[in-house]
Amino acid sequence: MLRTKAVAFLARDLQIEASYKVPFLIEMLAGVFPVLSVYFVAKLVGPDSEDSLAKYGGQYFPFAIIGAAFSQYFTVALGAFASTIRRSQMAGCLEAILSTQTSPQTVIVLSALYSFSMKLVHVVIILLLGELALGLDLSRANVLSAGVVLILTVAVFSSLGIFGASVVVIFKKGDPFEWLFGTLSSLLGGALFPVKLLPLWAQTVAMAFPLTHSLDAMRLALLSGYPLTRLGPQLLVLGCMSVLLLPTSVWCFARAVERGRRDGSLMHY
Repeated sequence: MLRTKAVAFLARDLQIEASYKVPFLIEMLAGVFPVLSVYFVAKLVGPDSEDSLAKYGGQYFPFAIIGAAFSQYFTVALGAFASTIRRSQMAGCLEAILSTQTSPQTVIVLSALYSFSMKLVHVVIILLLGELALGLDLSRANVLSAGVVLILTVAVFSSLGIFGASVVVIFKKGDPFEWLFGTLSSLLGGALFPVKLLPLWAQTVAMAFPLTHSLDAMRLALLSGYPLTRLGPQLLVLGCMSVLLLPTSVWCFARAVERGRRDGSLMHY
């Protein structure tokens, strides 16, 4: 039953997006340009940076392309849930969707399935282009480790995104989680430069952001072939965050929907 619903949600969103053919095509090709930008910027980075990149293989381009690709993928969760709720509010169908036999928790999760799927396609395009045309070496990649990091990170960022969706259900506008854990963590999380280059106080703050641990673990898994046993600290942080945040966020969303039903504000925007 859940698989059938997931396919239905995915097919619905794909039909909607594909109906706008030019924007759909542009979105599919959007991953090419960040790769080229990072590739040429990497040519400006000198040997002085090798110390801070040593554990990732010593080259800036692989470091930066992994950061650019996966930071975009991880942070899509921050806006996907809230934007889905907001779009349904504006279309006047939110109450109808949340009044079906499908639970609100299932609706919010499956509504973001298309966004995750398309962004994963972008990540694959970026990595393929980097490896086939620009010299990105993934021959040492540990796929199992990368997969576990990906799952845990998606769980953490999805939790933050569901919190944001709860805010939208209640207040209609304003999602502080997308700004705090999206824009700010992209700066402090080491997407395009090693965290160790930051001032000491900023490094301490960066440790509070899941993106910092996610990108560190993903780079070590893909570029240095680290097995799960060597990613213990990062996986522990991400695991604890996901166990704490995911059920809490789902509970908060369910309570927000209940409140909207009681005061009749689900249809308001």
